Amino acid sequence: MNTVYLGFKAYDVHELLCHAVAAVGGYYAEESLAVKLIDTTFVPDEALPENTLHVTCGAALSSFLSGARRRVVFVACDRPMFWLYAQPEIDTIEKLGPGRVATFPDAAPPSKFLQKLLKETGVAPGLLPSRDDVARLGLLSSKSVDAALLSSHFLPSEVERVGARQLAFIGDTLRLPSTGLAVSGDFYDEQPGLIATMVKIYQRAMKAIFDDDQALLRKALLECFGKREDSLDQAVAVIRECYNPFGYSYDSILQPAVDGMAASVGLATRDCSELYEFKYIKSYN
Repeated sequence: MNTVYLGFKAYDVHELLCHAVAAVGGYYAEESLAVKLIDTTFVPDEALPENTLHVTCGAALSSFLSGARRRVVFVACDRPMFWLYAQPEIDTIEKLGPGRVATFPDAAPPSKFLQKLLKETGVAPGLLPSRDDVARLGLLSSKSVDAALLSSHFLPSEVERVGARQLAFIGDTLRLPSTGLAVSGDFYDEQPGLIATMVKIYQRAMKAIFDDDQALLRKALLECFGKREDSLDQAVAVIRECYNPFGYSYDSILQPAVDGMAASVGLATRDCSELYEFKYIKSYN
C-alpha cells in the first residue's frame, strides 16, 4: 500500500469533496493507496512529507506567481465557493458603506477575491481578518460585524438559517481554478504514475458527484462533513453549480485568472501553460 499525503487549507466541501467521495467509495483502496490528510496552513514546503499533493489550486497559483515551480493537473472547482453574507437589513453590497466585514487573512486568495469585488462595487468597508468560517460566522451571527466572507464549511442554506442575507457569490463574477490537484515541480517530474492514478481517482469521484444516483455523494456529505439530512438537496444543488464535471478549465478562463491574481498581488503575470497541465485527464465511459 503506497502512502500519499493530501494537503489542504480548509477542511470543507470546496477543497475536499472529491477526496471524501473517493475515500467513502473505496477508490483509493482499489488503487492500493493510503491517503492521509495534512493541514498545510502553517507547514513550509520543505517540511512536507514525500508524496504530498495539494487540493488548494488558488494557493498553487499564488506560489507560482512568486516564482515557485507548481503544476495544477486537475480542476475540481473553477467557480470559487465563497459567499458574502450580511446582516438581514443590508440587502446590497453598496449598503455596507463603511461597515465591518469579517474576511480571510490578507495573504489568502479569498481575501483578494473579496477586495476585488468591493473595489468593483465602489465600497470600502473595514476588513477584519479572521481565522476560519466558524469565527467569521460567529462574528456575523453575534452582530459583531456587518458582513462576512464564508467558504463552504457552512453552505448557503446553513448560513441563512441564522438570519444572514446572501449578498454575493464570488463564483458568479470570478472564474479561477480554486481546488483540484496541484503538485510541486519536482513531484511533477518524478511521479508521473502516481499523478495519473490520483487524477483517475478524482475523475471517478467527479463522475459520482454528477451521477443521477446521489447515494455516494450524499454519504460523503453526511459522514465526512456532518451535513444534515434535511439540507442535502440544497447542498447537492450548490455543489453541482460550482463544481467542474470535466476536471479541467479552458485557456479563456486560465490566463485571465493568472493575470487577475498577478495584478491583485502586484506581481508580474506568467503564461498559464506553465502552471496548468491536463494531459493526465482521460475519457472514461
